[in-house]
Amino acid sequence: MTKLDSHETKTAFAARVGLTKGRISQLIAEGLPVRPDGTIDVAKGLAWIESNLDPARRHKGGAPSASTRTATLAEAKRLHEIVKVQRARLAYEREQGKLIDAKEAQRTVFARARAERDAHLAWVQRTAPLLAAELGADPRATFAALDRMMREHLEHLADLPLGELGDGA
Repeated sequence: MTKLDSHETKTAFAARVGLTKGRISQLIAEGLPVRPDGTIDVAKGLAWIESNLDPARRHKGGAPSASTRTATLAEAKRLHEIVKVQRARLAYEREQGKLIDAKEAQRTVFARARAERDAHLAWVQRTAPLLAAELGADPRATFAALDRMMREHLEHLADLPLGELGDGA
């Protein structure tokens, strides 16, 4: 399936959620949405299965009775199906680009921050002699002052919580 495909055959959808094609047919009879061409919209199908097999939504407004608290083989199988569907939903969202790997994102952000820090420090080295010449100041003293101020500024940025660096949206 490519990122552009958002529907699958019953067989492919069954494989995605870890169920049999027969079980998918049973769920279709219970209301699992099917497209006119007989395929299943993946996002809608996953949402339907998750919402219709979720035990917390079946017992709204009251405590479950003693009989519903007792785990039965059928209940265990149903819960197992729910877990499969949730895993399939995560895999689908990853395929669609809606989920990213947290460690990869952390590495990317860290590499970007390091590159920006290095660019700021390189700017000081390029700018200090030009500023000193323009002001008629000592190049070494100008570099030392700019370098110290830039490092203090970078330390301040490093201490800011990430939420304060957002785009304000």
